[in-house]
This record gives sequence, C-alpha cells and structure tokens, in this order.
Amino acid sequence: MGKSSAASAANAACDHVHDWWYGTKPGCHVSMGVISDGNKYGVPEGVIYSFPVEILPCGTWKVINGLPVSAFSKDKMEKTGKELLEERKMALNI
Repeated sequence: MGKSSAASAANAACDHVHDWWYGTKPGCHVSMGVISDGNKYGVPEGVIYSFPVEILPCGTWKVINGLPVSAFSKDKMEKTGKELLEERKMALNI
C-alpha cells in the first residue's frame, strides 16, 4: 500500500469515530457493521453485517429500514449472509 492508501484508510477511520461520537447529521446515515438481529433486509440473525445506520450523539445507533435494494444487491446480500453463517459455524466449530 502506498502512503495515499494508508492516509485514506486513516481518514475513513477518523470519520467513522467522529460519526460514532457526535452522531450523523439529521436525515443522514452511514454504513456501519452491527449485529443483524431484527433487521428488515433479510440478513440472517446473529452476524455482524454492514447496515445503513443513523447515529445519535455518544454512540446510540439504529438501523435505517426500508431503503430500496436492487435485485442485484439483494442477490449479493443473500450470498454474503450465507457465507457469514458458514464462517460463524466454522469459527464456533458447530
């Protein structure tokens, strides 16, 4: 990785921590890896998955449900969900 890649990754991490602490702007959301329990996107329960979330100051977050998902993206999300379940199964040796 070049210096620009490292700087880009560091900037993304700083932006994420900023949003996590101060919250997202009203009406805005960010992508964040959170537990999938109770989601409305068809992602299997019990895995960490990247969802659109709204963050309130000091880290309280909620998944934004109801955003449109294209057929292409839905297919990829289903495949990723299955892969995550398999990885969890392997990691827990069950």
